[in-house]
Amino acid sequence: MEEKRTAGAQIKEIAEKVGVSQSTVSVVLGGRGDKIRISKETQKKVLDMARELNYRPNIYARRLRHAEEDVPYVVALFWRTDNLNSRVGRFIRGLYEASEKKDCRVELMIQPYKSGELMRHVDMISSNRVSGAIICGLSIEEQEELEKNEYSIPIVLVERESTKFHSITVDTYRSGEQCVAYMANPDVKTAAFIGFNNNSRGERKMEAGFMFGCKSRGIKIKEDWNVYLEYSSYENGYAAAEKVLTSDIELPTAWLVADCRLAMGIMDYCQERGLRVPEDVRIIFFEESGILKYNKPPLSSVDVPSMEMAETALDIILLACSRQIDIPIRREHSPLYFIRESSGKQ
Repeated sequence: MEEKRTAGAQIKEIAEKVGVSQSTVSVVLGGRGDKIRISKETQKKVLDMARELNYRPNIYARRLRHAEEDVPYVVALFWRTDNLNSRVGRFIRGLYEASEKKDCRVELMIQPYKSGELMRHVDMISSNRVSGAIICGLSIEEQEELEKNEYSIPIVLVERESTKFHSITVDTYRSGEQCVAYMANPDVKTAAFIGFNNNSRGERKMEAGFMFGCKSRGIKIKEDWNVYLEYSSYENGYAAAEKVLTSDIELPTAWLVADCRLAMGIMDYCQERGLRVPEDVRIIFFEESGILKYNKPPLSSVDVPSMEMAETALDIILLACSRQIDIPIRREHSPLYFIRESSGKQ
């Protein structure tokens, strides 16, 4: 049987055998050689070698040659299972609304994956099945492994920086620092961070920004006050608040909590303990949710602009598909702040 080989690997091999760049091969195979003014001789060499190697064009290369056909873009969205919260819903909605605004057909393939297991699904982006891929939540190790390979489709990493792939980021360090400013006043002398054991780089940067903001304002954070959980739940939120508030001598009075799904457990424990929010404890949660603004008191939050990031990701994929862009595009979005009563400032 003929060995199964990806379009990306074939393009690389054609380029090596003909002695041209991979981008030149992609342009020629996409039917745009004359437009880019690639010589007829070079185009013939590329096409002859492609036939010799039994090149199988990928999905978006076929689209370029048949632009008059209403062929949909097929986008694979990879999302880590422990982050399957309301953000993924807003991200999908952002992709849908962006495709409607651009009046283009987009089919979405959603692939959840467990932390550390992204590479089990890499065949989806190594084949001709999709036009582009958006990857959310990958670890440092997964990104390093992913960047060892060549792919013939545009790949957009969300909240990750890369010199090889396109990326969309949010300045979470700045958001952590800004949260201190929203909670700070002369009575706030101590603070705590509640996060997760398998936290993402975005969360680590947010925590670092929070720690720096506290230090620069003379707000004390003890290592024992910070809590790191396995996952989000009411019970874990309750237990986290109980752990933070175990000391009877000195208590943290400003908290940054990495997930809004912990909110109800935290608030119930504070109420049972007789602590008032924000008079005794000021709190900001990461990720906006409807449950926050209807709480009594309304709870503050900081969030990533998921819908705007989804539109940017689709913009990058469409641009890369139509123009065969080899240079990674990097876009940074600003965080969103929903400042309510729980942080002490309106």
